Amino acid sequence: MLETVVVSGCRRLSDRGLYAVAQCCPELRRLEVAGCYNISNEAVFEVVSHCPNLEHLDLSGCSKVNCISLTREVSLKLSPMHGQQVSIRYLDMTDCFALEDEGLHTIAAHCTQLTHLYLRRCVRLTDEALRYLVLYCPGLRELSVSDCRFVSDFGLREIAKLEGRLRYLSVAHCGRITDVGVRYVAKYCGRLRYLNARGCEGLTDHGLGHLARNCPKLKSLDVGKCPLVSDAGLELLALNCFSLKRLSLKSCESVTGRGLQVLAANCFDLQLLNVQDCDVPLEALRFIKRHCKRCVIEHTNPAFF
Repeated sequence: MLETVVVSGCRRLSDRGLYAVAQCCPELRRLEVAGCYNISNEAVFEVVSHCPNLEHLDLSGCSKVNCISLTREVSLKLSPMHGQQVSIRYLDMTDCFALEDEGLHTIAAHCTQLTHLYLRRCVRLTDEALRYLVLYCPGLRELSVSDCRFVSDFGLREIAKLEGRLRYLSVAHCGRITDVGVRYVAKYCGRLRYLNARGCEGLTDHGLGHLARNCPKLKSLDVGKCPLVSDAGLELLALNCFSLKRLSLKSCESVTGRGLQVLAANCFDLQLLNVQDCDVPLEALRFIKRHCKRCVIEHTNPAFF
């Protein structure tokens, strides 16, 4: 029996096509319909109702979809009927612009086994949605709410309740996030491995300090376009996060060669460093290359090659 269907980018695919998939593929485990913008809630209902083993669902770019449940009532907030649950563990709803807090509440109540959830550019979501999510889906390991402009420090306080289970978090371009929210996550999510806070202009060296002291196993960090991040925060990272492999400081104008040299002298496993649009002297770039031989340096210094 067919277990995987990938039809991403098939823009003419409609609900009728997914009805056929639902009827003919009861053992389906993986479905990818990214960019199929004619798909609606009704088709998704048919799939999850007829494919009880579905674990991986990519709906990114399906702009009409704003709910996933085992009932036809989009607004139903009650628990699934007869204790039934949707078995989805991986869900990508990037660019599902119609998704609102109520819809995510319903999704969380029906998809309690979620471990990976991507909500990039779901611009109507607020902190309240994250409260529902953490309440119903305590097993979340990866979460992206990048470009969700209404998510703030209060939302990060809710996310922090995932504690040590959370490994990956992206809050890029969430302009309401500051050191306060990052401190919550750092304090309670000590096993965090990946954080993308690019464009969070309220993040400062104090926030990086909390992160460095509480998340020593951090492997990937993006704080590009955070103008208040400077050498002081960078040095705290260097002295605590020795496992760091990827770091983006793009457009962090307060970062200089001094902080980068401390980083290179302590984080030998660094594999990717982005210092584009930073005022980094040639000597510092050469120092980094000598100490981190496997590191790819993305820069805008024409003298370094």
